[in-house]
Amino acid sequence: MACRGLVVLLGLASCGDDSRESEGMVNTNVATGIATLPGDSSAGTAGMSASETGGGGTEGGTATSGPSSDSDPITTGPDDTGPKFDLGDPPETTMSPESGDVDCDVDPNQEGCKCSIPDHVPCDNGTQDPFNAMGLNCPGELQVTATKDGDGGAFGVRSNFGQGGVFNAREGSQYSVIGSGLVAELNNETPGGDDDAGPSFCNDQLGGSQDPGNSLPAPIKINAVGGDCTQNPALVGSGDCSSTVQGQFEQGGAAFDYTELRFVLQVPPGVVSFSYDFAFFSTEYPFYFGSGYNDMYVGWLESEKWTGNISFDTMGNPISLNAGFLAHRDDNGNLPALAGTCMRQHAGTDWLQTKAGVTPGETITVVFAVFDLADPILDSYVFLDNFKWGCEPVGKPETMPPG
Repeated sequence: MACRGLVVLLGLASCGDDSRESEGMVNTNVATGIATLPGDSSAGTAGMSASETGGGGTEGGTATSGPSSDSDPITTGPDDTGPKFDLGDPPETTMSPESGDVDCDVDPNQEGCKCSIPDHVPCDNGTQDPFNAMGLNCPGELQVTATKDGDGGAFGVRSNFGQGGVFNAREGSQYSVIGSGLVAELNNETPGGDDDAGPSFCNDQLGGSQDPGNSLPAPIKINAVGGDCTQNPALVGSGDCSSTVQGQFEQGGAAFDYTELRFVLQVPPGVVSFSYDFAFFSTEYPFYFGSGYNDMYVGWLESEKWTGNISFDTMGNPISLNAGFLAHRDDNGNLPALAGTCMRQHAGTDWLQTKAGVTPGETITVVFAVFDLADPILDSYVFLDNFKWGCEPVGKPETMPPG
């Protein structure tokens, strides 16, 4: 078991006792939390090596630890046809006919009123590209500038997890995996009667992932905005519009083993929202459930309407052990959904879906990040799939089980 250390920015302090009890950590109820991106990131599409993508085939990643980072973002090759569009339902509008602007309520068939969603054909069969596995950067479709940051072993691609088909792919045949530990260890089943305080697997300290300490990389901001960004646009850019990050992050004190996928893109004309599917798992359950050792997942959106976390439960909790979606709690080690994996005796959510509003034509940045809180061991993982555009307007972002 790894020695527990507190890494704050560039400082490393080692300890002789690797138990959390020896650190004097007091269990507390967690409120909320969020993550960001480091400045050094890597291309997330064509040209990535096996160590960069997890290199473990469709059912895992590489057990080799090391930094994964390139400086030149790469887009996957579009064909000669360019983006293809389908015709969808018209978006709502509140424009006044007297203003001279297009009034889509009066005539939804006018030019500029029809929502056009880019055509999509899955391109993840056999891929090791985490962005292709999510439904991004497929040939002939809209391209994104895709980067990643973290240990090479913290990225992977899968087609299923556990038993019973609960965690099969949501789009195409595969999905992306990121973790605060080695992705390859997801395939190692927890031995019966394993110590929950110090699991045999998925309990790693990553040498190639940064330990941001008490702050997270730009553009993510930990501080709550203190208001409603959808009602007061002046708050956008001043902090986390969801106000779900600060409370939980501060209880944990510092972030370790930070791993992220990030992409920048222009919203297609007429499109007013996007969605993606994800699932969260952690070996922190059950021993450290409700404590400051409460690892976090953050889906961060940087846009004209919203700057902040977009994935949180209906009670305003960020996605972690304390969120309201922790559906699979394997206290007895016999749940089929987690059988044959390192999450046996631990816990995870079902597939969830986040929806967020955007402005047609704007350039947005999306960051999917997971990290340990309070120390760099007992790991958490996120499955990511089915990114798609939508024609349904969304006020505040929302996360629910997919319909």
